[in-house]
Amino acid sequence: MENANKEIKDSIEKILRKIRETRKQKGLSHESMAHELNMSASSYNKLERSETTLSLERLLKIKLILDLPFSDLFELKTSDIYNQDLKDNAIGHLDSNDNTI
Repeated sequence: MENANKEIKDSIEKILRKIRETRKQKGLSHESMAHELNMSASSYNKLERSETTLSLERLLKIKLILDLPFSDLFELKTSDIYNQDLKDNAIGHLDSNDNTI
């Protein structure tokens, strides 16, 4: 359980670091983010420093404000995502004479 808690804490820190970096890259202040999120600048600062819990709703709002794709936010490698599309509409199978059974 201790390893799981450490992994969760590390993941949260990475997400918050990505939010902070993206906010700075886009030239947004703590105050502007706080205003967009209907919270005080002090509360937003605590959120970025992981001193308060980030709710899922607030995370999704931040994602929209920063125009940050999930793949970037969660550091997902899209090259590791595989899509499979089954397009075989055949019914039955072919016998040795190429006749559908």
